[in-house]
Amino acid sequence: MPPRTRKPDLKAVTADPPRERAPDLRDAVRDAIKAMDWLTPADEPMKALALRLADEIETAVDRAQELDEVRRDLAGDEGAFKRLKALEAKCEVTKTVGWLGPQLQGVLRDLGGAPAARKVLGKEKQAGGRVAQLRAAAGKHDA
Repeated sequence: MPPRTRKPDLKAVTADPPRERAPDLRDAVRDAIKAMDWLTPADEPMKALALRLADEIETAVDRAQELDEVRRDLAGDEGAFKRLKALEAKCEVTKTVGWLGPQLQGVLRDLGGAPAARKVLGKEKQAGGRVAQLRAAAGKHDA
């Protein structure tokens, strides 16, 4: 068999670039609550709960990142790896977000932070323009 005259075009495998982190949920919830001008002092517990849920979700994300770093640092240490597996079970972001996300959504909905809830509260902006004028005129004409 004759020797190869051309070497194959091989490229080094590179690690995936780090994913860009989503905006901090704590800031987004805080800003959303500030924009809810219809809230009263009686809504303070719900506001605190929404902020707490957002904080728990972000804390879970932070723990997962720390867990990845520790996993890399302890590679090869079997005892530490077992302890790490136990910690890993407590740091499951998907489960945390899956459990707390719907709860946060419900709290924000109860505060009027969802379109349907704002509509019930009368906080939705009314449609304007020519169509709204025609509808208003038609409503007056039918009455």
